Amino acid sequence: MSDSQNFPRIHKLPESVANQIAAGEVIERPASVVKELIENSIDAAATQIHIDIEDAGISLIRVRDNGQGIHKDDLTLALQPHATSKLSEFSDLSQIASLGFRGEAIPSIASVSRFKMTSRLADEEQGWSIDNKYNVKPAAHETGTTVEVNDLFFSTPGRRKFLKTEKTEFLHIQSLIRAISLSHFSTGFFVKNNEQSLFRLPACNDDFEQRIKNICGSSFLNKSVRVDSEKDDMHLWGWIGLNDVARSQSDRQYFYVNGRMVRDKNVNHAIRLAYDDRIDTGRYPSYVLHLRLDPALLDVNVHPAKSEVRFSETRNIHDFIYGSLLDSLRQPVMEVASNKERDIQSDVQYEMHGIDAQQIVNEDSSVYQKQTDSFKQLDVLQKRKISSKYYSLFSGQFVFAKFDDNQYLIDIVKARILITTNYLINNFKASKIIKRPILVPISCELTENNLDLIVNDSALINRWGFELEQISPTQIIIRSIPSRLVYAETILLVKDLLDALSKNKTETEVGTVLAKHVNDSGMELNAESTLQLLNEISVYEHRKSPSEALPWKKLDSNMLEAVLNNND
Repeated sequence: MSDSQNFPRIHKLPESVANQIAAGEVIERPASVVKELIENSIDAAATQIHIDIEDAGISLIRVRDNGQGIHKDDLTLALQPHATSKLSEFSDLSQIASLGFRGEAIPSIASVSRFKMTSRLADEEQGWSIDNKYNVKPAAHETGTTVEVNDLFFSTPGRRKFLKTEKTEFLHIQSLIRAISLSHFSTGFFVKNNEQSLFRLPACNDDFEQRIKNICGSSFLNKSVRVDSEKDDMHLWGWIGLNDVARSQSDRQYFYVNGRMVRDKNVNHAIRLAYDDRIDTGRYPSYVLHLRLDPALLDVNVHPAKSEVRFSETRNIHDFIYGSLLDSLRQPVMEVASNKERDIQSDVQYEMHGIDAQQIVNEDSSVYQKQTDSFKQLDVLQKRKISSKYYSLFSGQFVFAKFDDNQYLIDIVKARILITTNYLINNFKASKIIKRPILVPISCELTENNLDLIVNDSALINRWGFELEQISPTQIIIRSIPSRLVYAETILLVKDLLDALSKNKTETEVGTVLAKHVNDSGMELNAESTLQLLNEISVYEHRKSPSEALPWKKLDSNMLEAVLNNND
C-alpha cells in the first residue's frame, strides 16, 4: 500500500480563489466575456448594445447598453458570487426565461481583469461606478450599463498562454456576435474593433430578413425556405437552406431555444434526418431556426457556459422538428430569378462578349443599369462576326484567322493570357474590373498571414474584382471574382491573389498571376468567344509597341511561301 499524502485540514477557499476557479469554467477566452456581457444587456431589456474590442479583447472589452440599469445599492452585490436578480426560489429553476441566472459571470470576470462597471437607472439623476476593489463612486452615464474589462487574465498570466493568436481570438468574438444577433432581432448591435467599425446592425423589429441578409448573405436568403410550424406548446420558425447553399463545414448552423443559442445532438439528428439525401454527401445544411416552448420543458442549468440544454420530452421535440422541416423542404420552390439576378446574368453575358460595362456589379447592389454604349458595342461586335473567318488547327490550340483584311496565326492559350492580363491591369488602374457574383459562395481555408489581408487590404482586394469575407478563425467565403476569370479554379485563383499581395507584388505582376487562370477550364473556345478574342486582338494590334513579342503572327504571302519551302 502506498503512503497516503498528508493534506491540510478542510478549510474554505478564499473568495478570490473561488472566483478564479469559477472563471476557469465560465471564461474560456475573450469571446466568453463578450457573450456573458451581451447576455446581461439583453436580459436588461436593452435595445442597443455597443461593443468595443481592442487587441482581440485582451486589452479591452467594453459593452455599453441602454437597458434598465443597476441600482446603486446593488453594485457591490453584483460582484459577489451567486448574486442574481433572476432567481429567488428553487422552483424558479424550472421557469427560467432569461439568458443568465447563475450569478457567476460578473465576479468571475472581475477576478481575472481590471474591471469597472458603471450604471444608471432611468429615474436617477446620476450614475454610479464600481471597480475590482468595490470602490463605488458617482459617474456621468446615460440610462443603462457599461462594463469595461481591461487586461484580461492579468491576474492569471498562465491562462494567457493557452489563448490562440490575436486574429483567431478576434474571429471567435466576431462569430459569437453574428450568432447572438440572429437570436435577438429587436436589439441593435454596433461593434468596433480597434476603433474601426465592424458591425452596424440596427434593431429590426419587423424586417427580420434584413438581419439574415447582413449575417448570412443574400444568397442564403434567396436559396432557403421559410419554416413556421406550431404544435401544442411548441413553435418552430426560421429559414433552412437548400442544397445550393450547403457548406463544406457546419459554420452556418444556428439553432436557438427560447432565444438561447444551443447545440444539442437530438436536435442535430432531427435536422439531418429531415434533409436526408437533399444535400450532397460531405456537405452540411445551412439554417437559422428558433424553437419556442414552455420553459418548464427545458433544463438550461446543465453547463456553466449555458451552451447545452436538456429537454424533458426529447422524443416529442425531435419528432416535431423533423416533421416541420420535412414539410417545409417538400414544398415546391419557385426557381424564378429576381430582377437583380437577371441583371447580373445580363451584365456577365455582355462582359464575356467584350462589353466594357461602366459599373462594378456586386451582390449587394440594388440597381443595375445598362449603358446604351454597351448595346452599340454589341452591334459592332455582331457586324464584325460576319466579316471574320477563322479555322482551328491542332485541336484548337492554334487558330488561323482573317480579319481587318489580314491573316494571323494565333496561339490561343498565350493570346488569352495576354489579353486578360492587359484587361486586368488597365481596369485595375481605373477601378473598373467587373465582378461576377457567385450565387453560391465558395468556402476556402487560408493561412493566418493571408487571413490578415482580408481585413487590412479589403479595398485593394475589391479593386481586383474579388469580394472575400471571413466567417471563422481559419475560413473565408468567396462572394465575387473578376468576370473575365469566371471559369478559373476559384480557390486557387484567390490563393494566388492573396499570395501575390502578401509579397507586395506590383499591379503588373498581380495581373499577370491572375490572368494565367483564364485557361483553367481548358483552351477550347466556342465560335462566339473565339470571335470575341479576335476582336480584342485586333484592338491590341493597333496599340502594341513595335518591339513587343506577341503570341500571334501576321502572315503574308512571302512568309507562307517560306514555310512551304522549308517543309519541302
